[in-house]
Amino acid sequence: MSPIEWTLLISAACVLLAYGLWRMTRVLLRLPGVAWRIFKGALISLVVGVPLFIFLVSPLLISFLVTRATTRPSDGVLTDTPTSYGVDFIDVEFPSRDGLTVRGWLTEGAASKPTIIACHGLFRSRQEVLERSCRLSKEGFSVLLFDFRRHGQSDEASISLGFLESLDVLGAHDFLKRIQGRQDVVLMGVSMGAVAALHAAGDLQPPPRAVVADSPFLSLQDTVAHHTNLFFGLPSFPFADLFVWNLTRINGYEAGDLDTLQAVRGLENIPILMFQGEDDRRIPLSTTQSIFQAIPSGKKNLVVFPGAGHGAAYRTDPQRYLAEVVEFLGKY
Repeated sequence: MSPIEWTLLISAACVLLAYGLWRMTRVLLRLPGVAWRIFKGALISLVVGVPLFIFLVSPLLISFLVTRATTRPSDGVLTDTPTSYGVDFIDVEFPSRDGLTVRGWLTEGAASKPTIIACHGLFRSRQEVLERSCRLSKEGFSVLLFDFRRHGQSDEASISLGFLESLDVLGAHDFLKRIQGRQDVVLMGVSMGAVAALHAAGDLQPPPRAVVADSPFLSLQDTVAHHTNLFFGLPSFPFADLFVWNLTRINGYEAGDLDTLQAVRGLENIPILMFQGEDDRRIPLSTTQSIFQAIPSGKKNLVVFPGAGHGAAYRTDPQRYLAEVVEFLGKY
């Protein structure tokens, strides 16, 4: 049965429960006339309306709103550019693999080093990865940092939590190959950006030199179920199932398509560096450890930052973060 069919079944059960309570209460209380009609209406609204809203309306509404959200206001007002950190850059725009226009900045580094494609997280913008990108540029790397679809200054489209965003990463790679003549790239992403990078890595030709994945989630189904419990205290079924069903329906893919475990299992020879905050409640350490263990390549490393929350490893200890990136890329 589909999530909609399960929810309708639950709704029918709620109606039957309300009817049973109505019959029982009428016998017990024997309320007359107007008082009874008011009580009956309130009872039916409570027993039927509340469950219907919580388990049917709200997951469909929230999933729709997520696909139509954008960069959070605190990021939207930021005006820093690489120049703010003493780094020269050029404005660039390029098509995603599905034709959307993606906009970003490109900094110039040494020709002997690969170009880093930097990917921000959900409801953020290129501003999230700006400082670390500039510091890596000063280490000699060229860096292409951009806004995902519907974020920052890129074209509006539906947010998919990483699946369609991987097409933006592929578009960035196509741009570097076609316009800049660069084929050696490193993918670096935070949260949703890390998931998009890991999913894009298997489709790049030539493959990326490495992937730096900061706080990726396990799968669409797993992260929605976890956040449903974390934020609302609700079980996965039916709220998370309906959320996933509607979000994937809007974006035209299956829930199983956005599975980070499956993505990393196909990256046999690509070095992967992972970062994780020890105090991350949104992506628990156990999740990152599961992804790390599934990576078939022996060229991998997991670095845990004590006291760091979700996607906050860089903010917690930027010196260590950058040192780990530079050392890893230098090694592999």
